[in-house]
Amino acid sequence: MASGWRKLLEEESEHQWLALGLFLVFVVIGGFLIGGTRNLEGMVLGVDSDENFAFDDGHHIIEIAYHANSDWDGAHSAILLNSSGMKMYQQLSSADVNDIVPFDDELIRDVTFFESDEEGTVTYSAAQNTITTVVNAMPSNQILDDGTGSSFSIQGIAKDTSDLILNNRVLITSEDGGSGVRGLGMSGVTISSSPDPSVSWTDLVFLEDDTYIATGVFTYHDDNPALLGSKIVFAHITWAGGSNVPQVLISSVMGNGSEVHSLTSMKNGLAAAASNQEAYIISKDSIEIHSISATAMVYEPCEHRLWFFGEQGSKSILRMDVETGEETTKNLQYALPLQPTFVLIEGDSLYIHGYDNKGEPDRLSLDLSLEGSMSSGRGFLNFLFLFAGVLMLGTQLYTIIDRTLVQKKR
Repeated sequence: MASGWRKLLEEESEHQWLALGLFLVFVVIGGFLIGGTRNLEGMVLGVDSDENFAFDDGHHIIEIAYHANSDWDGAHSAILLNSSGMKMYQQLSSADVNDIVPFDDELIRDVTFFESDEEGTVTYSAAQNTITTVVNAMPSNQILDDGTGSSFSIQGIAKDTSDLILNNRVLITSEDGGSGVRGLGMSGVTISSSPDPSVSWTDLVFLEDDTYIATGVFTYHDDNPALLGSKIVFAHITWAGGSNVPQVLISSVMGNGSEVHSLTSMKNGLAAAASNQEAYIISKDSIEIHSISATAMVYEPCEHRLWFFGEQGSKSILRMDVETGEETTKNLQYALPLQPTFVLIEGDSLYIHGYDNKGEPDRLSLDLSLEGSMSSGRGFLNFLFLFAGVLMLGTQLYTIIDRTLVQKKR
């Protein structure tokens, strides 16, 4: 092919212009083709029936977390609901399902907090002043006593990941007087920060340097005393361990929307939050607001970017590069078939749990490794475009050099 191009270009000088013209046409066509492959490929609705997921066959998921450090890609822990009731379980393989709290145990209805890490350790609270940790199917209870005899339920826990030896944690609690904040470390649990009856804290994560961020709802009376209004509220919480009460500094920045549906910690001491009207990038010193409407948000650590999903039927998603703030719209292969309730990323897989238009639960998965790879349409076109472009330019460069050498010999 290269030799054919060389002979054509050597015949007449106007053939050089012809080649350049054809190359420009190729560039334009290639650009349109590559631009037309902005679809996210690898979307799969449903799960493989051979893998026997415990949440399949119409089970409604209340909470779920996947375990990245497991031999089976689908390993997860969850709370689900079906006609038999609710249960908490862990599934580490197709045939390995362990009930942590079975269907016939009334304890499941008292669960106020649930989480599970990449290793498969499950932490939950289903009783006053109690944290239960499950490792290798073995539960252990930690009873929290602040020395004053107070009773409280646990709504959220955030761990200081910068110092695993001290294992300092900050708790969101529900107790007399409203929503409180307590520290939990080697010396036990602290007394509560003064609860503010106008604020209900819902979630929190660790940032850096003994600093946490909490989000909740601030309730206020408008001009009409009988009419209540609400705003999304944030607070920076500082606690370095010991017996001192955590310091809660409520931010003057308040958000719009019904409530924060997603809160996640990120790299470099940052966190991200999202409501149905706004997204927030949060540091130890600031809160940055973006006008992004979403029903679900998930953080992709390896690329340091956020994914925002809209309502069922959406034909695209929004991605944000956290470092640059650049927002990119990506088209979906087909309209989003589910109303998202949970969106999680584990390794190269993105999972969307939600409900279809009949109210039935299902899962949509997306293989993140396909984007830009040779197996995707965009990846193949990129390769073809570069290959053909280099071949054309190389052929012309060879002809120029060859003619220059011939002229010198003359």
